[in-house]
Amino acid sequence: MFRKSTAMTLPLLMTSVFLLTGCPPPPDLTQWQRPDTDINGVRDAMRQCGEQIDGPKIPKTDNESVLYYQCMEKQGFTRKDGFKICSIRVYRDTPACITQDQGHPLSQSQLDALPFVSDRGFHPIRPDSGVSPSSLISWRKAGASLHFSHELENDKQALAVMYQCGYPQPLGSVPYVPTLRKAANVQQCMLDKGFEPKKNLNLVCRNYPQVTGCSKK
Repeated sequence: MFRKSTAMTLPLLMTSVFLLTGCPPPPDLTQWQRPDTDINGVRDAMRQCGEQIDGPKIPKTDNESVLYYQCMEKQGFTRKDGFKICSIRVYRDTPACITQDQGHPLSQSQLDALPFVSDRGFHPIRPDSGVSPSSLISWRKAGASLHFSHELENDKQALAVMYQCGYPQPLGSVPYVPTLRKAANVQQCMLDKGFEPKKNLNLVCRNYPQVTGCSKK
């Protein structure tokens, strides 16, 4: 049911769908609509669905973004721009989209077998992409200096351990991404060796805490 893509790209924010027009997407607040609902009603619904209205945005995982959209739709809202989040490739393999498509929640084996695209350390590199393998280093030693002058040293140290834990060697050299369960095991190896992800949203267990083994980590 789930194919491993041979041309995966870096995960995109949902606004990527608008890049073809060259225009930035309008704020969600002005895009949701429901009969007899004013802007304050939209704002209240967004809050109920977990959206941060005031203050800095809290990053969402891909699945959390889908759940937010589905929550708004369940309340009777539609998008003025016609945007359907599960029609976008980067979201199609999320549990929320698959659950919607098949009409029932994923089994544990289905969830564990989904591809994991959030950790760029697993991303394939197309020969013509111009992407450097060094840009796929997604870990650093826990507590390491964040100053740019230490970046090369930190990356060199992290890369050696990434290879020990099972990342593609060299990075970008395989034409597919791992399953959630496989990626979780590799990432746990990095954590056990005292490394931390450069971005917490790179972690399988942050994205999908129901994956086998994540509840114990």
